[in-house]
Amino acid sequence: MPELLNKNYRDQLVTWIGKPCHFRLLYKISRDGCSPTSFHQQCDGQGATVTVLYNTNNTIYGGYLSQSWNSNGGYIEDSDAFLFRLQYNKSSDPLKFPVNDKSKAGYGSSVYGPTFGDGHDIYTFSGTITRSGNEFPLNGSVSKIGKSYNLNGQTVDTVTNNSLNVTDLEIYRIVDREDEEKPWREHFEWTTKTMQELKETLQVYEPRMEANVPAANILLIGQIGAGKSSFFNSVDSIFRGRVTNKACSGSSERSITTMYRRYELKDSSTKKVLNFRLCDTCGFQEGSALDAQEFSFIVCGNLPDCYRFNPLVPFESDTPGYIKNPDLKDKIHCVAFVIDGSTVDVMPDKVLKHMKDLQARMNHRGLPQVVLLTKIDKICPEVADDLTKTYTGTAVCDAVNKAAEIMGLPSAQILPVKNYVSEPNLKIALDILIMKALKRCIDCADDFMDEQLLRIAAEEEKSDTENQIKKFD
Repeated sequence: MPELLNKNYRDQLVTWIGKPCHFRLLYKISRDGCSPTSFHQQCDGQGATVTVLYNTNNTIYGGYLSQSWNSNGGYIEDSDAFLFRLQYNKSSDPLKFPVNDKSKAGYGSSVYGPTFGDGHDIYTFSGTITRSGNEFPLNGSVSKIGKSYNLNGQTVDTVTNNSLNVTDLEIYRIVDREDEEKPWREHFEWTTKTMQELKETLQVYEPRMEANVPAANILLIGQIGAGKSSFFNSVDSIFRGRVTNKACSGSSERSITTMYRRYELKDSSTKKVLNFRLCDTCGFQEGSALDAQEFSFIVCGNLPDCYRFNPLVPFESDTPGYIKNPDLKDKIHCVAFVIDGSTVDVMPDKVLKHMKDLQARMNHRGLPQVVLLTKIDKICPEVADDLTKTYTGTAVCDAVNKAAEIMGLPSAQILPVKNYVSEPNLKIALDILIMKALKRCIDCADDFMDEQLLRIAAEEEKSDTENQIKKFD
Protein backbone atom coordinates (compact mmCIF):
# COMPACT_ATOMS: atom_id res chain seq x y z
CA MET A 1 0.00 0.00 0.00
CA PRO A 2 1.52 3.34 -1.00
CA GLU A 3 3.06 5.82 1.43
CA LEU A 4 1.07 9.06 1.25
CA LEU A 5 3.62 11.58 2.49
CA ASN A 6 5.07 13.14 -0.66
CA LYS A 7 8.63 14.31 -1.22
CA ASN A 8 7.93 18.03 -0.83
CA TYR A 9 6.30 17.50 2.55
CA ARG A 10 9.11 15.18 3.65
CA ASP A 11 11.65 17.83 2.71
CA GLN A 12 9.70 20.42 4.71
CA LEU A 13 9.64 18.15 7.76
CA VAL A 14 13.39 17.50 7.43
CA THR A 15 13.94 21.27 7.50
CA TRP A 16 11.88 21.59 10.67
CA ILE A 17 13.55 18.58 12.33
CA GLY A 18 16.85 20.28 11.63
CA LYS A 19 19.06 17.42 10.47
CA PRO A 20 19.43 15.18 7.41
CA CYS A 21 17.15 12.17 7.82
CA HIS A 22 14.98 9.59 6.08
CA PHE A 23 11.42 8.42 6.73
CA ARG A 24 10.56 4.75 7.35
CA LEU A 25 6.86 3.87 7.55
CA LEU A 26 6.03 2.10 10.83
CA TYR A 27 2.26 2.26 11.04
CA LYS A 28 -0.64 2.92 8.70
CA ILE A 29 -4.20 2.47 9.90
CA SER A 30 -5.54 1.43 6.48
CA ARG A 31 -2.95 -1.35 6.44
CA ASP A 32 -2.39 -2.29 10.09
CA GLY A 33 -5.78 -1.53 11.61
CA CYS A 34 -6.83 1.40 13.77
CA SER A 35 -6.43 0.38 17.41
CA PRO A 36 -4.13 1.33 20.33
CA THR A 37 -2.76 -2.20 20.41
CA SER A 38 -1.70 -2.13 16.78
CA PHE A 39 -0.25 1.38 17.15
CA HIS A 40 1.87 0.52 20.19
CA GLN A 41 3.04 -2.81 18.75
CA GLN A 42 4.39 -1.02 15.70
CA CYS A 43 5.64 2.24 17.22
CA ASP A 44 6.71 1.89 20.87
CA GLY A 45 10.46 2.20 21.44
CA GLN A 46 11.21 3.22 17.86
CA GLY A 47 12.80 6.60 18.60
CA ALA A 48 11.88 9.81 16.79
CA THR A 49 8.63 9.66 14.79
CA VAL A 50 6.34 11.81 12.69
CA THR A 51 2.58 11.23 12.96
CA VAL A 52 0.57 12.40 9.94
CA LEU A 53 -3.23 12.64 9.68
CA TYR A 54 -4.97 12.98 6.31
CA ASN A 55 -8.50 14.22 6.94
CA THR A 56 -11.50 14.15 4.65
CA ASN A 57 -11.29 17.92 4.10
CA ASN A 58 -7.99 17.46 2.26
CA THR A 59 -6.03 18.85 5.19
CA ILE A 60 -2.79 17.21 6.37
CA TYR A 61 -1.53 17.82 9.90
CA GLY A 62 0.20 16.01 12.74
CA GLY A 63 3.10 16.03 15.17
CA TYR A 64 6.76 15.18 15.67
CA LEU A 65 8.37 13.61 18.74
CA SER A 66 12.11 13.09 19.06
CA GLN A 67 11.43 10.62 21.90
CA SER A 68 9.91 7.16 21.61
CA TRP A 69 6.25 6.38 22.04
CA ASN A 70 5.45 4.16 25.04
CA SER A 71 2.50 2.60 26.88
CA ASN A 72 3.46 3.71 30.38
CA GLY A 73 0.39 5.84 31.10
CA GLY A 74 2.30 9.09 31.49
CA TYR A 75 3.49 12.19 29.66
CA ILE A 76 6.53 12.18 27.37
CA GLU A 77 9.00 15.04 27.84
CA ASP A 78 10.48 16.43 24.64
CA SER A 79 11.88 19.92 24.05
CA ASP A 80 12.22 19.25 20.30
CA ALA A 81 8.60 18.24 19.71
CA PHE A 82 6.33 20.22 17.41
CA LEU A 83 2.94 20.05 15.72
CA PHE A 84 2.49 21.00 12.09
CA ARG A 85 0.13 21.65 9.24
CA LEU A 86 1.31 20.69 5.75
CA GLN A 87 -1.83 21.20 3.69
CA TYR A 88 -5.14 23.01 4.21
CA ASN A 89 -8.22 22.45 2.07
CA LYS A 90 -6.09 20.77 -0.62
CA SER A 91 -3.60 23.68 -0.80
CA SER A 92 0.01 23.31 0.35
CA ASP A 93 0.49 25.67 3.29
CA PRO A 94 3.13 24.35 5.74
CA LEU A 95 3.26 25.74 9.28
CA LYS A 96 5.24 24.57 12.33
CA PHE A 97 3.95 24.90 15.90
CA PRO A 98 6.70 24.47 18.55
CA VAL A 99 6.09 22.91 21.96
CA ASN A 100 5.72 25.37 24.86
CA ASP A 101 5.32 22.77 27.60
CA LYS A 102 8.09 20.28 26.96
CA SER A 103 7.15 18.18 29.99
CA LYS A 104 3.88 17.21 28.32
CA ALA A 105 4.86 17.01 24.64
CA GLY A 106 3.33 13.59 24.22
CA TYR A 107 1.22 11.08 26.12
CA GLY A 108 1.83 7.34 26.13
CA SER A 109 -1.12 5.17 27.08
CA SER A 110 -1.89 1.58 26.20
CA VAL A 111 -5.52 2.53 25.51
CA TYR A 112 -4.80 5.60 23.34
CA GLY A 113 -3.53 6.10 19.84
CA PRO A 114 -0.83 8.76 19.22
CA THR A 115 -1.52 11.70 21.55
CA PHE A 116 0.18 15.09 21.86
CA GLY A 117 0.08 17.67 24.67
CA ASP A 118 -1.69 18.16 27.98
CA GLY A 119 -5.32 17.42 28.04
CA HIS A 120 -4.76 16.94 24.92
CA ASP A 121 -3.74 19.08 21.91
CA ILE A 122 -4.17 16.16 19.53
CA TYR A 123 -5.84 13.02 20.87
CA THR A 124 -6.39 10.72 17.89
CA PHE A 125 -8.41 7.74 19.11
CA SER A 126 -9.10 5.08 21.72
CA GLY A 127 -10.48 1.61 21.21
CA THR A 128 -10.77 0.02 17.78
CA ILE A 129 -11.96 2.28 14.96
CA THR A 130 -13.67 0.58 12.02
CA ARG A 131 -13.42 2.05 8.55
CA SER A 132 -16.67 3.53 7.28
CA GLY A 133 -16.60 3.66 3.49
CA ASN A 134 -13.33 5.39 2.61
CA GLU A 135 -12.74 7.04 5.98
CA PHE A 136 -11.97 6.35 9.62
CA PRO A 137 -14.14 8.39 12.03
CA LEU A 138 -11.56 8.83 14.80
CA ASN A 139 -13.13 9.28 18.22
CA GLY A 140 -10.50 11.53 19.81
CA SER A 141 -10.36 15.31 19.95
CA VAL A 142 -8.41 18.31 18.66
CA SER A 143 -10.46 20.95 20.49
CA LYS A 144 -7.65 21.76 22.96
CA ILE A 145 -4.95 22.18 20.35
CA GLY A 146 -2.73 25.10 21.40
CA LYS A 147 -2.60 24.21 25.10
CA SER A 148 0.90 22.71 25.05
CA TYR A 149 1.98 23.99 21.65
CA ASN A 150 2.25 27.54 20.31
CA LEU A 151 -0.14 27.96 17.37
CA ASN A 152 1.21 31.43 16.50
CA GLY A 153 -2.28 32.87 15.98
CA GLN A 154 -3.76 29.84 14.24
CA THR A 155 -6.88 28.04 15.51
CA VAL A 156 -8.18 24.51 15.68
CA ASP A 157 -10.10 25.15 12.47
CA THR A 158 -7.18 26.63 10.48
CA VAL A 159 -4.87 23.81 11.55
CA THR A 160 -7.15 20.76 11.36
CA ASN A 161 -10.50 21.89 9.87
CA ASN A 162 -11.66 20.76 13.33
CA SER A 163 -11.97 17.29 11.80
CA LEU A 164 -10.77 13.87 12.92
CA ASN A 165 -12.48 12.04 10.08
CA VAL A 166 -9.44 10.75 8.22
CA THR A 167 -8.78 8.75 5.09
CA ASP A 168 -5.56 7.54 6.70
CA LEU A 169 -3.07 8.07 9.50
CA GLU A 170 0.62 7.24 9.11
CA ILE A 171 3.55 7.15 11.53
CA TYR A 172 7.10 7.30 10.18
CA ARG A 173 10.29 6.53 12.06
CA ILE A 174 12.98 9.15 11.55
CA VAL A 175 16.29 7.59 10.51
CA ASP A 176 19.46 9.69 10.58
CA ARG A 177 21.29 9.78 7.26
CA GLU A 178 24.50 8.46 8.84
CA ASP A 179 22.51 5.61 10.43
CA GLU A 180 20.65 4.69 7.25
CA GLU A 181 19.65 1.07 7.22
CA LYS A 182 21.50 -1.46 5.10
CA PRO A 183 19.84 -2.51 1.85
CA TRP A 184 17.31 -5.28 2.37
CA ARG A 185 18.65 -7.01 -0.75
CA GLU A 186 22.12 -7.04 -2.30
CA HIS A 187 22.24 -5.16 -5.57
CA PHE A 188 24.54 -3.91 -8.31
CA GLU A 189 25.88 -0.40 -8.40
CA TRP A 190 23.56 2.02 -10.17
CA THR A 191 26.03 2.92 -12.89
CA THR A 192 26.23 3.04 -16.68
CA LYS A 193 28.79 0.21 -16.46
CA THR A 194 26.32 -2.02 -14.59
CA MET A 195 23.58 -1.23 -17.09
CA GLN A 196 25.85 -2.00 -20.05
CA GLU A 197 27.10 -5.28 -18.54
CA LEU A 198 23.54 -6.47 -17.94
CA LYS A 199 22.55 -5.49 -21.45
CA GLU A 200 25.51 -7.31 -23.01
CA THR A 201 24.71 -10.44 -20.97
CA LEU A 202 21.20 -10.46 -22.40
CA GLN A 203 22.38 -9.63 -25.91
CA VAL A 204 24.64 -12.73 -26.10
CA TYR A 205 22.30 -15.09 -24.24
CA GLU A 206 21.59 -18.44 -25.90
CA PRO A 207 19.73 -21.46 -24.50
CA ARG A 208 21.78 -24.63 -24.14
CA MET A 209 22.53 -26.19 -27.51
CA GLU A 210 21.31 -29.60 -26.32
CA ALA A 211 17.85 -28.19 -25.73
CA ASN A 212 17.42 -27.37 -29.44
CA VAL A 213 15.44 -24.31 -28.36
CA PRO A 214 16.00 -21.08 -30.31
CA ALA A 215 14.61 -18.81 -27.58
CA ALA A 216 13.52 -18.93 -23.94
CA ASN A 217 9.75 -18.36 -23.65
CA ILE A 218 8.67 -16.24 -20.66
CA LEU A 219 4.93 -15.94 -20.07
CA LEU A 220 3.57 -12.74 -18.49
CA ILE A 221 0.26 -13.14 -16.66
CA GLY A 222 -1.56 -10.99 -14.16
CA GLN A 223 -4.38 -8.69 -13.23
CA ILE A 224 -5.63 -6.06 -15.69
CA GLY A 225 -3.62 -2.87 -15.37
CA ALA A 226 -0.73 -4.45 -13.46
CA GLY A 227 1.71 -3.75 -16.32
CA LYS A 228 2.20 -6.94 -18.36
CA SER A 229 2.29 -5.30 -21.76
CA SER A 230 4.12 -2.30 -20.31
CA PHE A 231 6.89 -4.62 -19.12
CA PHE A 232 7.34 -5.93 -22.65
CA ASN A 233 7.38 -2.35 -23.97
CA SER A 234 10.00 -1.45 -21.36
CA VAL A 235 12.27 -4.33 -22.36
CA ASP A 236 11.74 -3.50 -26.02
CA SER A 237 12.63 0.13 -25.31
CA ILE A 238 15.95 -0.81 -23.73
CA PHE A 239 17.11 -2.82 -26.73
CA ARG A 240 15.79 -0.37 -29.30
CA GLY A 241 17.49 2.51 -27.54
CA ARG A 242 14.34 4.62 -27.26
CA VAL A 243 11.00 4.46 -25.47
CA THR A 244 8.54 2.38 -27.51
CA ASN A 245 4.94 1.23 -27.21
CA LYS A 246 4.80 -1.83 -29.47
CA ALA A 247 2.35 -3.76 -27.29
CA CYS A 248 -0.94 -2.03 -26.46
CA SER A 249 -0.94 -0.99 -22.83
CA GLY A 250 -2.98 1.24 -20.58
CA SER A 251 -5.18 1.43 -17.48
CA SER A 252 -8.54 0.33 -18.89
CA GLU A 253 -10.91 -1.66 -16.67
CA ARG A 254 -11.01 -4.26 -19.45
CA SER A 255 -7.97 -6.11 -20.73
CA ILE A 256 -6.31 -4.23 -23.57
CA THR A 257 -4.52 -7.43 -24.60
CA THR A 258 -7.02 -9.62 -26.48
CA MET A 259 -4.75 -12.16 -28.12
CA TYR A 260 -1.88 -14.43 -27.21
CA ARG A 261 1.41 -13.04 -28.48
CA ARG A 262 4.95 -14.36 -28.50
CA TYR A 263 6.92 -11.18 -28.90
CA GLU A 264 10.39 -11.36 -30.37
CA LEU A 265 12.83 -8.66 -29.32
CA LYS A 266 15.38 -7.11 -31.63
CA ASP A 267 18.56 -5.36 -30.59
CA SER A 268 18.97 -2.17 -32.59
CA SER A 269 22.76 -2.06 -32.16
CA THR A 270 23.39 -5.54 -33.63
CA LYS A 271 20.22 -5.81 -35.77
CA LYS A 272 19.79 -9.33 -34.37
CA VAL A 273 16.75 -10.98 -32.82
CA LEU A 274 17.44 -11.82 -29.17
CA ASN A 275 17.19 -15.38 -27.92
CA PHE A 276 14.29 -14.89 -25.54
CA ARG A 277 10.63 -14.09 -26.08
CA LEU A 278 8.06 -12.42 -23.86
CA CYS A 279 4.65 -14.03 -24.20
CA ASP A 280 1.66 -11.84 -23.42
CA THR A 281 -1.91 -12.90 -22.79
CA CYS A 282 -5.12 -11.20 -21.65
CA GLY A 283 -5.21 -9.83 -18.13
CA PHE A 284 -7.76 -11.00 -15.62
CA GLN A 285 -9.92 -9.25 -13.07
CA GLU A 286 -12.57 -10.04 -10.48
CA GLY A 287 -15.34 -11.79 -12.38
CA SER A 288 -13.25 -12.36 -15.51
CA ALA A 289 -10.48 -14.95 -15.45
CA LEU A 290 -8.14 -16.63 -17.91
CA ASP A 291 -9.66 -19.97 -18.88
CA ALA A 292 -7.76 -22.70 -17.02
CA GLN A 293 -7.70 -25.05 -20.00
CA GLU A 294 -6.49 -22.30 -22.32
CA PHE A 295 -3.76 -21.53 -19.80
CA SER A 296 -2.68 -25.19 -19.87
CA PHE A 297 -2.59 -25.08 -23.68
CA ILE A 298 -0.36 -21.98 -23.47
CA VAL A 299 2.22 -23.40 -21.07
CA CYS A 300 2.26 -26.76 -22.85
CA GLY A 301 2.88 -25.12 -26.24
CA ASN A 302 -0.44 -26.03 -27.91
CA LEU A 303 -1.69 -22.47 -28.46
CA PRO A 304 -0.45 -20.73 -31.61
CA ASP A 305 0.94 -17.21 -31.69
CA CYS A 306 -1.62 -14.48 -32.46
CA TYR A 307 -4.58 -16.56 -31.28
CA ARG A 308 -7.42 -14.16 -30.41
CA PHE A 309 -9.29 -15.09 -27.25
CA ASN A 310 -13.05 -15.53 -27.39
CA PRO A 311 -14.71 -15.95 -23.98
CA LEU A 312 -17.79 -17.44 -25.68
CA VAL A 313 -15.78 -20.05 -27.60
CA PRO A 314 -12.75 -21.27 -25.61
CA PHE A 315 -9.78 -22.78 -27.42
CA GLU A 316 -10.04 -26.58 -27.73
CA SER A 317 -7.85 -29.37 -29.07
CA ASP A 318 -9.87 -29.36 -32.30
CA THR A 319 -9.61 -25.58 -32.80
CA PRO A 320 -7.76 -24.65 -36.01
CA GLY A 321 -4.13 -23.86 -35.26
CA TYR A 322 -3.88 -26.26 -32.31
CA ILE A 323 -0.28 -27.53 -32.02
CA LYS A 324 -0.74 -31.25 -31.50
CA ASN A 325 2.77 -32.39 -30.62
CA PRO A 326 4.64 -29.40 -29.22
CA ASP A 327 8.39 -29.58 -28.73
CA LEU A 328 10.32 -27.99 -25.86
CA LYS A 329 10.80 -24.90 -28.03
CA ASP A 330 7.01 -24.40 -28.18
CA LYS A 331 6.48 -24.60 -24.43
CA ILE A 332 6.65 -21.89 -21.78
CA HIS A 333 9.91 -22.07 -19.82
CA CYS A 334 9.16 -19.56 -17.05
CA VAL A 335 6.01 -17.80 -15.84
CA ALA A 336 6.17 -14.26 -14.49
CA PHE A 337 3.18 -13.14 -12.45
CA VAL A 338 2.84 -9.38 -12.89
CA ILE A 339 1.47 -7.81 -9.70
CA ASP A 340 0.80 -4.15 -8.95
CA GLY A 341 2.98 -3.43 -5.91
CA SER A 342 0.78 -0.54 -4.78
CA THR A 343 -2.25 -2.83 -4.35
CA VAL A 344 -0.60 -6.13 -3.43
CA ASP A 345 -2.10 -6.07 0.08
CA VAL A 346 -5.64 -5.38 -1.13
CA MET A 347 -5.83 -7.80 -4.04
CA PRO A 348 -9.41 -9.09 -4.55
CA ASP A 349 -9.92 -12.58 -3.16
CA LYS A 350 -11.28 -13.92 -6.46
CA VAL A 351 -8.25 -12.65 -8.37
CA LEU A 352 -5.88 -14.16 -5.82
CA LYS A 353 -7.73 -17.48 -5.93
CA HIS A 354 -7.48 -17.55 -9.73
CA MET A 355 -3.75 -16.88 -9.58
CA LYS A 356 -3.32 -19.68 -7.03
CA ASP A 357 -5.31 -22.07 -9.25
CA LEU A 358 -3.03 -21.29 -12.20
CA GLN A 359 -0.03 -21.63 -9.94
CA ALA A 360 -1.15 -25.14 -8.94
CA ARG A 361 -1.16 -26.13 -12.62
CA MET A 362 2.39 -24.79 -12.99
CA ASN A 363 3.61 -26.62 -9.91
CA HIS A 364 2.22 -29.84 -11.36
CA ARG A 365 4.45 -29.31 -14.41
CA GLY A 366 7.47 -28.10 -12.44
CA LEU A 367 7.29 -24.73 -14.19
CA PRO A 368 9.39 -22.02 -12.46
CA GLN A 369 7.65 -18.84 -11.36
CA VAL A 370 8.67 -15.32 -10.45
CA VAL A 371 6.73 -12.17 -9.58
CA LEU A 372 7.34 -8.88 -11.35
CA LEU A 373 6.29 -6.39 -8.69
CA THR A 374 5.42 -3.29 -10.70
CA LYS A 375 4.63 0.35 -9.86
CA ILE A 376 7.12 0.53 -7.01
CA ASP A 377 7.22 4.28 -7.53
CA LYS A 378 3.61 4.34 -6.32
CA ILE A 379 4.57 2.57 -3.09
CA CYS A 380 7.17 4.99 -1.79
CA PRO A 381 7.69 8.69 -2.65
CA GLU A 382 11.45 8.39 -2.02
CA VAL A 383 11.67 5.62 -4.62
CA ALA A 384 9.51 7.63 -7.02
CA ASP A 385 12.03 10.45 -6.72
CA ASP A 386 15.10 8.20 -6.87
CA LEU A 387 14.91 4.58 -8.05
CA THR A 388 18.35 3.85 -6.56
CA LYS A 389 16.54 3.77 -3.18
CA THR A 390 14.54 0.70 -4.26
CA TYR A 391 16.53 -1.66 -2.02
CA THR A 392 16.59 0.64 1.02
CA GLY A 393 12.91 1.61 0.94
CA THR A 394 11.09 -0.34 3.64
CA ALA A 395 7.76 0.14 1.86
CA VAL A 396 9.11 -1.72 -1.18
CA CYS A 397 10.56 -4.41 1.09
CA ASP A 398 7.18 -4.81 2.80
CA ALA A 399 5.46 -5.15 -0.59
CA VAL A 400 8.01 -7.76 -1.69
CA ASN A 401 7.46 -9.77 1.50
CA LYS A 402 3.68 -9.51 1.11
CA ALA A 403 3.85 -10.75 -2.48
CA ALA A 404 6.09 -13.63 -1.40
CA GLU A 405 3.58 -14.53 1.32
CA ILE A 406 0.45 -14.54 -0.83
CA MET A 407 2.14 -16.37 -3.73
CA GLY A 408 4.02 -18.86 -1.59
CA LEU A 409 7.34 -18.05 -3.27
CA PRO A 410 10.78 -17.20 -1.85
CA SER A 411 11.28 -13.44 -1.57
CA ALA A 412 14.24 -13.77 -3.97
CA GLN A 413 11.68 -14.63 -6.67
CA ILE A 414 9.86 -11.31 -6.14
CA LEU A 415 11.44 -8.77 -8.49
CA PRO A 416 10.62 -5.06 -7.99
CA VAL A 417 10.45 -3.10 -11.25
CA LYS A 418 9.17 0.12 -12.70
CA ASN A 419 7.97 0.16 -16.30
CA TYR A 420 8.41 2.95 -18.79
CA VAL A 421 5.03 4.67 -18.69
CA SER A 422 5.40 8.44 -18.82
CA GLU A 423 9.16 8.79 -19.27
CA PRO A 424 10.15 10.26 -22.65
CA ASN A 425 13.76 9.00 -22.43
CA LEU A 426 15.61 5.95 -21.14
CA LYS A 427 16.97 6.03 -17.58
CA ILE A 428 19.88 4.02 -16.23
CA ALA A 429 18.33 2.98 -12.89
CA LEU A 430 15.07 1.97 -14.53
CA ASP A 431 16.95 -0.07 -17.15
CA ILE A 432 18.94 -1.85 -14.44
CA LEU A 433 15.82 -2.90 -12.51
CA ILE A 434 14.11 -4.20 -15.66
CA MET A 435 17.14 -6.11 -16.93
CA LYS A 436 17.87 -7.64 -13.51
CA ALA A 437 14.31 -8.95 -13.43
CA LEU A 438 14.57 -10.20 -17.01
CA LYS A 439 17.85 -11.99 -16.33
CA ARG A 440 16.27 -13.74 -13.35
CA CYS A 441 13.41 -14.94 -15.59
CA ILE A 442 15.91 -16.27 -18.14
CA ASP A 443 17.93 -18.05 -15.43
CA CYS A 444 14.72 -19.77 -14.29
CA ALA A 445 13.91 -20.70 -17.89
CA ASP A 446 17.37 -22.27 -18.28
CA ASP A 447 16.82 -24.27 -15.08
CA PHE A 448 13.52 -25.56 -16.45
CA MET A 449 15.05 -26.57 -19.79
CA ASP A 450 17.88 -28.36 -17.97
CA GLU A 451 15.33 -30.26 -15.91
CA GLN A 452 13.36 -31.19 -19.03
CA LEU A 453 16.50 -32.50 -20.72
CA LEU A 454 17.28 -34.64 -17.69
CA ARG A 455 13.73 -35.99 -17.68
CA ILE A 456 13.86 -36.79 -21.39
CA ALA A 457 17.24 -38.53 -20.95
CA ALA A 458 15.86 -40.56 -18.04
CA GLU A 459 12.80 -41.61 -20.07
CA GLU A 460 14.98 -42.60 -23.03
CA GLU A 461 17.25 -44.62 -20.75
CA LYS A 462 14.23 -46.33 -19.21
CA SER A 463 12.85 -47.10 -22.65
CA ASP A 464 16.20 -48.53 -23.81
CA THR A 465 16.36 -50.72 -20.72
CA GLU A 466 12.84 -52.01 -21.30
CA ASN A 467 13.67 -52.79 -24.95
CA GLN A 468 16.78 -54.70 -23.87
CA ILE A 469 14.71 -56.73 -21.43
CA LYS A 470 12.18 -57.54 -24.16
CA LYS A 471 14.98 -58.82 -26.41
CA PHE A 472 16.10 -61.28 -23.77
CA ASP A 473 12.52 -62.33 -23.16
